[in-house]
Amino acid sequence: MIRIVGVQRNDSPDEEFVLFQNQGTLRETLRGHVVLSELALECADNFDLAHVFREDEQVPCGMYVILYTGHGKPRWARTKDNALIFFAYMGRDEAIWAKCPGPLHLLMKQHSYTNRAANQLMAS
Repeated sequence: MIRIVGVQRNDSPDEEFVLFQNQGTLRETLRGHVVLSELALECADNFDLAHVFREDEQVPCGMYVILYTGHGKPRWARTKDNALIFFAYMGRDEAIWAKCPGPLHLLMKQHSYTNRAANQLMAS
């Protein structure tokens, strides 16, 4: 289970971030998780105050993800204490979370559905 463990609000998008940790016992896929502000929940017009993770990365248990508001290239790295951390970026030119004094929420994929191809019958 991935959880928010810290938020650094800042007027600079390159210094603003949200820190997540996989606190579960299994690897967790990052793709499909959504972080959003309370304002985005209250008003659908504020969905720019949210981020959808599109990276298809597996986060090992106990490891971290840091989401910067600014620009950068997603990558894995090691912290000073040798913990594995994934750097993700929203690609925004302005700070987002500094505008949102309330809580942040992390939503995860509950279920996926896709139409199945029709079965073809083979005649002999």
